[in-house]
Amino acid sequence: MLAAVAVCSSTVAVSPRPAGASKLASERARAVALYNQIQRINGHVEFLGQRYDQAQIKLNQINNEITNTRSAVANIERRVHQGNSRLRSDAIFAYVTNGSAQNNNPLFGSDATKIGATNVYNRLAEGNIGTTLANLKNNRIELTQQRSKLAAEDRQAAAAAATAKKAFREAQGLQASLQRALAQVKGQIAYYVRQAAAAAAAKAASAFGHSKRIKGFPAPPPNSKANIAIRAAESFIGVPYVWGGASHSGVDCSGLIMLAYAAAGIFFPHYSGAQYADTVRVPLWAIRPGDLLFYGWHGNQHVAMYVGHGAMIEAEMTGTRVHITPVRLGYGFAGLGRPRT
Repeated sequence: MLAAVAVCSSTVAVSPRPAGASKLASERARAVALYNQIQRINGHVEFLGQRYDQAQIKLNQINNEITNTRSAVANIERRVHQGNSRLRSDAIFAYVTNGSAQNNNPLFGSDATKIGATNVYNRLAEGNIGTTLANLKNNRIELTQQRSKLAAEDRQAAAAAATAKKAFREAQGLQASLQRALAQVKGQIAYYVRQAAAAAAAKAASAFGHSKRIKGFPAPPPNSKANIAIRAAESFIGVPYVWGGASHSGVDCSGLIMLAYAAAGIFFPHYSGAQYADTVRVPLWAIRPGDLLFYGWHGNQHVAMYVGHGAMIEAEMTGTRVHITPVRLGYGFAGLGRPRT
C-alpha cells in the first residue's frame, strides 16, 4: 500500500507548463485513479485500526489473567510458609516430647502397662508430620506450575503488545501517506482549474478588448425572454442604487435582475447567490445577451446582465445609478449563468 502511495504521489507533481484540454483531461484521470487508490488505503488503515483495537483488548485480558495468577501464587506461597512453620512446630514437639518421656510423660515410662498409649501417640505424631510434608510437597508442585503459567502469560502479553504496537505504527504511516497524497491531489486539481480559468478569462478578455464601446442600446433578438428582460432592465437606467431595493425608486443588483426577468416570466429570488444557483453555467466564449455575470464565491457578491457588444447593465453599489458599462472580468468574477427558459 505504501508503495502504491509513493507511485501515485510521483505522478501528481505540478507541471510549470500551461495545461491544454488534453493535459487537463489526463491529469484529471490521474486524480481519479489516485482517489480510488486512496479509498483502498483508507480501507486498509481501517482494518489496521480494528486489528490494533483487538490486540489491545487481548492485552488487557492477559494482564487481568496475570493479576489473577499473581494472586494465586501469593496464596500458595502463604500456604507453603504455613506448612513450613507447622512442620517445624510438629518436629520440635515430637522431639521434645520424646526426649523427656521418661521424666515428664507417663506414656513413655518403663511400665509395660503404658506401652499401648505410647504407640498410639507415636502414630498420631508421625501422621501429623506426614500430612504436613504431603501438603507442603503439593503446594510446592502447584507453585511451580503456577509460576510456569505466569511466565508463559508474560511472554504472550509481550508478544501481543509488540503486535499491537507494530499495527499502530503501520496505521500511522499509512495515514500520513494518505494525507500527503490527498494534499497533492487537491493541489494538482486546484492548479489545473486555475490554469483553465485563466485561459478562459484571457480568451474572453481578448474578445471583449477588441469590441468597440457601445453607443446607444443594443438590439437583442426579437421575441425572446432575454430580449424582454434586457428591455425591462434598461427601463431602470438612472434609478439610484438602494440596498435591498426592488422598484423604480431604488434597486440593488439582484433586485434589478429579479425585476427584469420577472417581466419575461422567469422568477428569481432577491439574492445574487441564489440566482447563481438557479442558472446554468456557460463558458465565456458562449456568452449571449441576457446571460448573467456573477462575482464573488458562487455569485454571492454581485450580479449584472450582459446586453451585447461587450457591455453589461448593473446596479453597482451605493452612490451609483443603474448604468451600462463594459464587461468586467476581474474583481472576483465567478462566471456566467444562463436563466432556464
